[in-house]
Amino acid sequence: MIAYLKDNVTGEQSPISTILHYFRIGNNLHFKFICEDSKLFSAYSGYNEPIYKGDVCEVFLCTGEDIREYYEIEVAPNGASFFAKILNDNGLRVNFLEKSFESKVEITEKGYNVEITVPCEAIGVKDGVQIRFNAFRIETDGGVPERHLLALSPTLTASFHVPERFILFETI
Repeated sequence: MIAYLKDNVTGEQSPISTILHYFRIGNNLHFKFICEDSKLFSAYSGYNEPIYKGDVCEVFLCTGEDIREYYEIEVAPNGASFFAKILNDNGLRVNFLEKSFESKVEITEKGYNVEITVPCEAIGVKDGVQIRFNAFRIETDGGVPERHLLALSPTLTASFHVPERFILFETI
């Protein structure tokens, strides 16, 4: 599937172009973000640091019946990454996980591309349960916190953590 990320707060088309390709091949989920109009600001460089304070691409994946429990994967333009299981129940509880996905970043003339490959076993995909997800991008314009918040399925708030806005992961 191919989609354009929209402004997360308004749901309208964003002036910051982000194209998302997502698909499943066998037991892997694939995501490719094509991010234009970026100043390539990375706030941190270590694993499981708060890289969301800079430019970043994010995928939230729910593989169970309870939408309050989901996985969060982030990758910054400098290649830093983040992987955690979230419990979104009257606040966020974060369980940091060892990296069990692959990511690749390519700097381009217009910005950067991020590719993420997630093995289904790393996120507990079970037969008969549909995967729900959302995809996001934060663009800080060189370090301005949360300057542009973009989403595949906008949450219509300043937060990405709205699992009711997740959509079904469908493939053609």
